[in-house]
Amino acid sequence: MKVKVALVGHPNVGKSVIFNNLTGLNAVVSNYPGTTVEVYRGSVKWKGHAIELVDTPGTYSMTPATQAEGVTRKLILEERPDVIVHVVDATSIRRHLYLTLELLEAGVPLVLAVNQIDRAEALGINISREELERLLGVPVVMCAAVEGRGMEALLDGIIEAYKRGPPASPKYSRDLEEYLRLVEASLKEGLPPELRRFSRLIAKHVVLGDEEFGDLARLVPPRLRAELPKYGKRLALERAARADGIYERAVDAGRAKHLRLSKIDYVSVNPVFGVAVMAALTLAITYGLLGLIHEIGHRIPSALYYNFYEPFVRSLVEGVAPRGLIHDVLVGERAGIYGSLGLLTTGVFFVFFMILPTILVLYLILGVLEDSGLLPRIAISFHRPLRRVGLSGDAAMPLVTGTGCSIVGVLSTRILRGDKERIIASFLQVLGIPCMAQQVMIWHILGRHGPLYVLALYILLLSVTVAMGFILNRAMPGESAVLLLELPPWRRPQLRNLLKKTYARVASFLRTGAPLVFLGILLANLAYYTGAIAAIAELLSPVMSGLLRLPSETCVALIVSVLRKDVAVGVLGRYELTPLQTLTAIAVVTLSFPCVGSFVILLSEFGVKRTLKVVALMLAASLTVGSLLGLLSTLIA
Repeated sequence: MKVKVALVGHPNVGKSVIFNNLTGLNAVVSNYPGTTVEVYRGSVKWKGHAIELVDTPGTYSMTPATQAEGVTRKLILEERPDVIVHVVDATSIRRHLYLTLELLEAGVPLVLAVNQIDRAEALGINISREELERLLGVPVVMCAAVEGRGMEALLDGIIEAYKRGPPASPKYSRDLEEYLRLVEASLKEGLPPELRRFSRLIAKHVVLGDEEFGDLARLVPPRLRAELPKYGKRLALERAARADGIYERAVDAGRAKHLRLSKIDYVSVNPVFGVAVMAALTLAITYGLLGLIHEIGHRIPSALYYNFYEPFVRSLVEGVAPRGLIHDVLVGERAGIYGSLGLLTTGVFFVFFMILPTILVLYLILGVLEDSGLLPRIAISFHRPLRRVGLSGDAAMPLVTGTGCSIVGVLSTRILRGDKERIIASFLQVLGIPCMAQQVMIWHILGRHGPLYVLALYILLLSVTVAMGFILNRAMPGESAVLLLELPPWRRPQLRNLLKKTYARVASFLRTGAPLVFLGILLANLAYYTGAIAAIAELLSPVMSGLLRLPSETCVALIVSVLRKDVAVGVLGRYELTPLQTLTAIAVVTLSFPCVGSFVILLSEFGVKRTLKVVALMLAASLTVGSLLGLLSTLIA
């Protein structure tokens, strides 16, 4: 028997750990239909039941404030799961019970998974499972997901909830219940048939003034409609009081130890030292690793490529096609990575010998930062400076994850609470934050001139990004949102979860990024052999040679950057450029245009008009910076 289960809960409560424990590597990542929000789906068989698990985005309420929270509610209403598992943090269960009551009102069988019970026990917080079950009328499971504790009990609880059927909806005061009944009756006939089972839930959201259901308010009789604000406030207050009452009766925290911030937490929340320390820590981890990988991580792959792979492939291809277009497209005219631009030589080297080993390590480290609890602390530290560019501390997480891939960074802006924040964060993401693959190539191409040039590039990109952020913050109306974030405990990352997360991210790169790398190499190769590059170089010569003081042939890098910026930086390796020219070319490639993947995501997120404005600003910034650097190279020469 098939059972569809939705995992729901606040961010950082351990939903993903539970999902990973139950599904192993049997999971699929996809965008929810009509959105760019990712949901994770997996399956597990248990006692004759085929359980399909859906890990929903973190949400604080069934009344969404972000696109990600909206997907969670949409999934419940449209996919109609057989069971909802509400995952709560045992150490702060009081804050989670309000959402529990909201989920009870959905009329879907519910299981309450009280996670991190080990930490609650260590702090002296005693939670009565039996009392919670009695008060809520649903199965309650105590678990410690990081230890694998309670997973079998959770599966049993899912089956039990499925067999029990929908729980009773929480009851409120008599006059409020009568008002809700009248509102529900007025709405029910106007709802689509598939939503009528949620008529009680939708009626409450109309009473609460939920914008998504605002059109339904016209179905409410004028006399009742006039009292919507009054009863909306009553509903929220009574629901909160009910949650507090459940907490007081089921949880004994009288002798609980007070949670104390660690020394690093005290530093991270400090408005001065926090920014300096967390910025230094972030830069040390990210760019220290890049430098280490550049010096050590590429030696073995490069040796394998030059000594074994390239001679073998070149001799194999030349045995079949000694010369001609096919030979040149596959392995190039001559040996060497940048001399050939062949699919089986340069393309394979970029993907499998250079980028893949690096992002494997870097994604593993990013997983450690996420699972350890460092990223939320970075958000707190950077909240104040980010407000200067129209962002809140929440934007720190998309900006950090965007160092892995700008597509991921833009998609991660879904957690932000306003359009202004999302647009600014996405623009800064594609403007001046190179993805990991591009940073690998930066160290490989620009790093040969010394680390000071790499440092100069990062300082330049940071300066441009901050300046554009200031401009957008002043030009766009609206205020940046307040920071609403639960500080999770420091955790020891689990190797299994890290490997699974890294595997999923690397597999995503191989599926979506690697084909574009090969396509970029192919187009660059064909441009050379068909003579198209000469025509384009002549057309762009006033810009490349005049403004930027670069060889006109380097325009191929700008063309390829539309597909993959890492490949574009790699293409620059075939030219004889001075250190300053190399810096100029890489800066222009980075700032000029989002890669095709990011461009498509920007279109889907913000529409054509806003995306074209983003592209225009990027082109203006790249030409300005490139012209200044070109002028500098002329003065130095």
